[in-house]
Parts: sequence; C-alpha cells; structure tokens
Amino acid sequence: MHRSYWHPLVFLALSAALWQCGSASSGKVGTGGVSSPGGSTTGGSRGASASSGGAPSGGMTGTGASAGGMNAGGSISSGGASASGSTGAASGGGMGGRGGTAASSGGMSAGGGAGSSISTASGGSGGRSASDGSSGGGETDADSSGSMPGIQADGTFVPTCPNLSPDAGGPPAVTPVPSPEQATYQHTELTAFLHFSLATFDGTEQGNPADKPTVFAPTNLTQDTVNSWVSELKAAGFRQATLVAKHSIGFCLWPSKLTNHCNQYSVAESSWSEGQSGGDLVKMWTDAMQAADMRSGVYLAPWDQHYPSSSSSYQSYFNNQLQELATNYGPMYELWLDGNNAGSFDWTGVVNLAHQLAAHLLVWTGDNIEGSDIRWIGSENAQASRTTSSVWTAPDGKNLWYPQESDVSDRLPDGDHWFWHPGENPMAVSEMQSVYFSTIGMNSVLIFNVPPSNTGAFDPNDVALLQQFGTWYSSLYANNALKGQPVTADSTWATAGFDGSKAVDEDICTYWAAAAGKTTGRLEVDPTSSITFSVISIREPIELGERSTGYHVEIKQNGTWNTPTDSSGTQVKGTVIGERQLWQLNRTTADAIALVIDSAHGVPAISEFGAYNP
Repeated sequence: MHRSYWHPLVFLALSAALWQCGSASSGKVGTGGVSSPGGSTTGGSRGASASSGGAPSGGMTGTGASAGGMNAGGSISSGGASASGSTGAASGGGMGGRGGTAASSGGMSAGGGAGSSISTASGGSGGRSASDGSSGGGETDADSSGSMPGIQADGTFVPTCPNLSPDAGGPPAVTPVPSPEQATYQHTELTAFLHFSLATFDGTEQGNPADKPTVFAPTNLTQDTVNSWVSELKAAGFRQATLVAKHSIGFCLWPSKLTNHCNQYSVAESSWSEGQSGGDLVKMWTDAMQAADMRSGVYLAPWDQHYPSSSSSYQSYFNNQLQELATNYGPMYELWLDGNNAGSFDWTGVVNLAHQLAAHLLVWTGDNIEGSDIRWIGSENAQASRTTSSVWTAPDGKNLWYPQESDVSDRLPDGDHWFWHPGENPMAVSEMQSVYFSTIGMNSVLIFNVPPSNTGAFDPNDVALLQQFGTWYSSLYANNALKGQPVTADSTWATAGFDGSKAVDEDICTYWAAAAGKTTGRLEVDPTSSITFSVISIREPIELGERSTGYHVEIKQNGTWNTPTDSSGTQVKGTVIGERQLWQLNRTTADAIALVIDSAHGVPAISEFGAYNP
C-alpha cells in the first residue's frame, strides 16, 4: 500500500456551486485490486491515491449542523449530527489536528472488561449486551452526570472516560494523544461491515456497469429485516456497524435529493417494492441503529463506474452525496472512503468537508491522507501484530495519533469476497475467534463484514456464526481471576487514586500509575488462592497516550517466578500495549501473576490487567 505524504492542513473554501452538484463514489475493493494514480492498490488493496506535503496541525472545528444525536438519558433524537465543533487539540494531536483529551471533572464507571450492558452509541469497551438487555460482565458506560458516551442531542461529545484528562492529578500525558472521538472509537473495539448492492444479485464483487437498477431485487427487505440485522450484530457483541451506502458500481441505497443522477441509479428505480414507493434503506438502517443504541457508520466509495468518477463534475457530485449522508441521518461516527481506483480524487477537500459537516465524524482512508482519523492496517486478512501502534510518524518527523483498523470479511475462506453469493459459507466460529485475537488482541479495531443475502435478510449461516460467536464472546471476559485481588506495586503515583488496585477493578477509566520519574514498574497480583486462566488482557489508559515500549508477564508456580509462553510457544512479552493486548495460553494455574513494564515513554500506567478462564 502506497503511503502518501502530508502537507499542512488547509480548510478549503467550498463555493455554493460545489454543494449543488455532489457525487457518488464506490471504491470497495474486489479480489484483484486496481492501481490508481498516485498510489498502488494491488491484490485488493484499499490504499488511497497519494497526497503530498507535511503534517497537519491545529484543532478541527465544524460549522454545518443539524439537530440530533444522543440525549443524556441514552435515547437518540432524530436529525443530523451536530457539527458545533470538535473538541480542542492537545499537543501532538490526531491526524487532522483533532487530538486531545477531554478536560472534565466528571467521574465515570466504565468497566474495561467485556460482557457489559453498554450503550452502543457510546462505543463502550468490548462488552456484549444481549438483545434482552442482559449482560455478562457488569460494567456501564455512563459518566457521573448520567450521559452515555457519544454524540449528545445538543451536538456535544461525551467521551468514554471524561475523567482521564491531563489535569486530573495523574501523570502527564505522553503525546500524541487521541481525540475524545478516537479514544471512544478505539474502546468500541468490535465493529461490523455490511456490503449490500447490485453485486449481491449479479454474482460479481465490483458490480457490472451494464446492470440496470432493477437488478437490485430483494424479496424480504423491510424495516423488520433491517432491525434483525442490527439485533443479530448487537447480540454478538458489536457496538458499531458501517453500511455500504454506495459501492464502486455507483448504485445508491438512498433516494438522493441533491444528486439526480444518483437518484436515477438507486433503490428508487430498483425492483425493491419499498424503494419504488420512496423507501430509503440508509434511513431504515440508521433508524434501526439509533433505536438499538448502536454507532452508525457509512461507506461512500470515491470510485464510481456509473457517473463516472473520471468526469470533471464528479467531485461536486460526490460532495453533495456526502452532505446528504452526513447531515440527514442522525449521528454518524465513521465515514469510510475506499481508495481503490480513486483516481484524481480530492482527498484533502473531502476529509475537511466531512469534518465541517459533522464535527465528531471519524474519517477512514485507505492511505495516510491529511486530516483523516483512522488508517488501514494494510491487509484484509485480519492480522495486526504485537507492534501495531496508534502512533504514526509523518514524513516531517511529527508523531500523530492515527489508530489502525483491520477489515476482514466472513467470506474470507471463499476468496476474500465481501458480497453475498449463492453457495458460499462464512468462516467457522473458531476462525472468527482467531480474527478477534489477531486484531483487537493486538491494539487494532476490527471491522468484520457480514453481508446481507439476495433476500435482504442475513443468510442463516451468517446468523448461526454470529450467534456462536456471541455466546463465546459473552463468556470471554465473564470470569476475571484478578478482579479485586490483592495487588502490590513497586511504586505508585503520589496523588491518591492511582494505586495498584485500579488495574484490577474492571474499570478502564481508572488506572495504576508508577511514581514520578519512573519509566519501569512491576504490578504483582497475589490472589488469596491459586488461579486458573487461559487468556491475559492488558490495557493502557490511551487517553494519556501510548506509554509502554517493553513489557512482560511473570507467573509464580511452586514458589518460582517465570515468564509463561502462549499457546504458540511465544513468551508473553511485547512492546506496545495501547488499547488492548490479549494473550492466549494453554490452561494455566498459578499462585500469583505480575505485569512488568520494562521500559516506557514517561511514567507507566495500566488501566486493566486481567486473567480469564472462558
């Protein structure tokens, strides 16, 4: 994947004419990949075309807005996401200068372990809340005022951990740091993708340019169907999902009012009966997501085979489509801009426009595009590494907060297909579990594709996979052998509230910190009786930056301390911790366990140290 260069972030003045013509694009990658000017995309790469220059700086503020979002009680009101301005940037910043931690005195009980009854509009930490509201882990994601994390009805943004700010009495942040939106997104961890378009019906991956809109002919696509998509995803543990609103073929899942060409090649002209009578699949989707307290995202591909995207008026056409999607469907949390075959697309202008339309919207680009908030892991096989970091060094040497997202389709065994095709089956639940550990367990957010079938509903095999995974996921963090156990730290931050017990309280908004001036530390948990476990989880308070540069785990057996090996024979030690590191072990019994920070940027800090026996 070609890495693009950076230049200082410049907010582009967009004329009124730009807003009246908009354009739809599609850019989802197929199995072959297509090269595009300015950046190569081979083998299905999602890389965006290159840009040039240095690193952006400064805070991002937005101006456009419509009402809508989440109120303090957790329900979501209608309307577009407010763009009253994103939170201010701290030094270091995020990709678009949007970095910075929220300075708030509000406390919060937002447990770090999964299996929680969390609001999905909040992007809580890796928990599973069953469709009946039950939970397996017991954390909640509401701050002391009762607000759930995420976009509020007044357009403001409540982060997962408002109390984690540089002025809260703890050690200083290690820059760069995430924006509140980035940190809350990373705490979400498990997100979904839904690919549904003409390719679902014509047997291709990129669509056939000769296809008429009538090719889109689902036989069982109603609001209840879409509600079922959402409920199946939520019950499996997903807290955010992104719908492909327009893929590379140019077919739109909504009846566009600003782009007539898109409207003529959309659900409005399809064989879908509800589409013919004014149905809007994007609205059905976002309504279902908001009703379920799920975070919505949308995929809008720059490549468009139908308009086409090579047209001189295409950029204006695309911008109008973006305006519709960002402002007419309630709060949006992520915008996916696929770089496949994007050509001379105005990446910088579109990223800036997205932030102006919706101040809290995070923008994913396949390559390192100035101002974007989330980057691609670099492959579509769900494989991060023990060195996967949220910190990226720009060509000018400036470090920026730029978290990595891993995308994979549940159709991976059938040739990396993203759309539903007859006769194909999803991966086994054991493979999905491996995907979880190799992405979320290595400091990356996972976006996992589950494609609706040609009826409009999920294939029964996909439903079975989600149910099996959900059962496993709800048990994964249910039994933490370290929770509330006696802890000894070799040093502790002088201010009260940062002692070792904070690392075993299942609250990601509290943390242990070593003493001032320390760059190493040892956190030793001595349970009242021996413990048995097969999964170790380690998390840092990422709101204060990535800190560890070297760590290892030790266990005490028969009076002797040693470093265990994981199920592959690798010693449990690494460099980056970040949002989460998960280690799978063969079932192990120990009398005590210790986390040793061998080196760190600044004072070591650990929000959660857990040992589980699912």
